[in-house]
Amino acid sequence: MQQFNIGNIVSLASYLYRSNFKKFSRLSLFAHLWLIVPIYGWAKFYAFAGLISGLAFSEISGQPETKVAKIQIKKRFWQFLITAILVILICLLQFFLVYIGISIIAGIIYGILATIFGAISQPINQANPFDNTIFRIIIIPTAIAVYFSPLWFYSRFFITDLPLAIEDDTNSIGAIKRSRQLSKGLTWRIIAIIFISFVITLPIQILGWFIYSIGFNILRQLISLLLSGDYANENKMFISALPLMISNLINGIILMPFWQSIKSVVYYDIICRREGFDLKIRDRTIELTSDYNR
Repeated sequence: MQQFNIGNIVSLASYLYRSNFKKFSRLSLFAHLWLIVPIYGWAKFYAFAGLISGLAFSEISGQPETKVAKIQIKKRFWQFLITAILVILICLLQFFLVYIGISIIAGIIYGILATIFGAISQPINQANPFDNTIFRIIIIPTAIAVYFSPLWFYSRFFITDLPLAIEDDTNSIGAIKRSRQLSKGLTWRIIAIIFISFVITLPIQILGWFIYSIGFNILRQLISLLLSGDYANENKMFISALPLMISNLINGIILMPFWQSIKSVVYYDIICRREGFDLKIRDRTIELTSDYNR
């Protein structure tokens, strides 16, 4: 079977997002409101995120929603939170190990090159280390590798929501293993999908920051008018944090359904191609994507 190309995946996810915007946004709103409640509310947040993924998968595959909504999600309520915590810890551990490894390798390479080209006699300028050519040659690719390594690690866990929401007889560990198994050999493809999806959502995020900057100034001026100027200055951190929280909340509510739809289409595409999941359903989905692209 031919796999979807990256453009089709993003287009189909966009279609699912737009056609179910009201339903998905309502679930996303509930999810973000639950974040106020520690632990239990966080579990509800990830469970709602998994529910959106499951419903998006049901939409694309033509399966009934009730199985996802009433059985899988409720049965694995805490598993979604445990899975999210495990993924974060695994990615942090991998990043820490890679950071140490890359730093050691970069130091060794710098020492070798400095010895060969006699740069040791020209020590690094502490004020501006980039004056040293060998330092620039080493530090720039090292910084790029370190900066993008979390995305590389996360790509292997990108679809952990779906096994929990869709598949039978699985748990947090099983979902993580399943995600790694399905994404094996597709890391760069998933990274490209994440990058393109990020670019698509960038205008919304920029708008959110624009609203935040305006809201911060308006709120500060309003408080300064209602209260003394000293109070506004003393609580500047709180005043600046409040619009930021509101802006992030709105962005999260709007963007979560899109990202969960992306995950669902990626998962659907992988299992179709690797495990032959319902050829007829796939044909229906290709027609749906073609109609949307027109």
